[in-house]
Formats: sequence, C-alpha cells, structure tokens
Amino acid sequence: MCRKEAKEAASHMDEFKAAGATRVVALVKENLENEVQEFREFWPGEVCMDKEIQFFKALGGGETHQPLGLFSFIGMMLNPFSSSKTKANIKNTSTPGNMKGEGFIAGGCYVLNKDGTPAFSHLEENLGDHAKPEDIVAALQTASKM
Repeated sequence: MCRKEAKEAASHMDEFKAAGATRVVALVKENLENEVQEFREFWPGEVCMDKEIQFFKALGGGETHQPLGLFSFIGMMLNPFSSSKTKANIKNTSTPGNMKGEGFIAGGCYVLNKDGTPAFSHLEENLGDHAKPEDIVAALQTASKM
C-alpha cells in the first residue's frame, strides 16, 4: 500500500467498518530507516510486515507483479510523449512519497470472507492504481453476509 492509497483508504475507514469490516490492515514489504513510522502518518490503522511478500505474490497469482522495471520506468518518465497511466498517477498525486527501497512490486487490496477466501481483490495493473472505495464497500457488505 502506497502512502496515497493509505491516505485515501483511511478517509473511508468508517464506511468500511459500517459495511462489515472487522479488521483493516496495511501490509508493507520492507522497513528501511523509518519508512513504517513515516507511513503511519497516512495510515492510522494496523500495519503488518510481509517480509516474505506472500500477500503480493497472492495478488499476482503466485508471483509478484512488476508492471515496470527500473529502466522502463526511467524511460517512461523521461519520454515527454508518454501517456502511461503510471506517469499520470505520479503526476496527479499531492501525497509526498519517498525514493527508499523497492518500488516496483505492485500492491493492491483483498477483502476476505469469514472463511479466509477472497471476496474481492484488486491488483495494481499500473503503479498507483487503487481499488475504488465503493467497490471495497460493496465487497465488504457481501462478505459480511456470508
């Protein structure tokens, strides 16, 4: 979960809980320097470490999803004619980020049924894509009825 997504999701926390969420957790894959502490400024809820990146692999169907590598990212950012959604997502954020650690593994969102099976999943196809809060709320409402 990136800082922008964390800030967005946190602003909908009351809606998520009203829709049936019993636990809302942000998963991070590394903690370099004080990254997690700084992340908590954007996410008031529970933060768990996924050093084995199992969540990220599950979202990607068994492998981590990396829409871009370092060189393709640099090329996209330097290309003035690029219409990449990732570039647009970066340009349209006002949430401060950082340049620490691995930044190319895509994240996403899961809503789980009570039995642990996925009720909803969202994988970032382009870096910076986020699940729509209304989709999460709908999935939570469905999952809480099962």
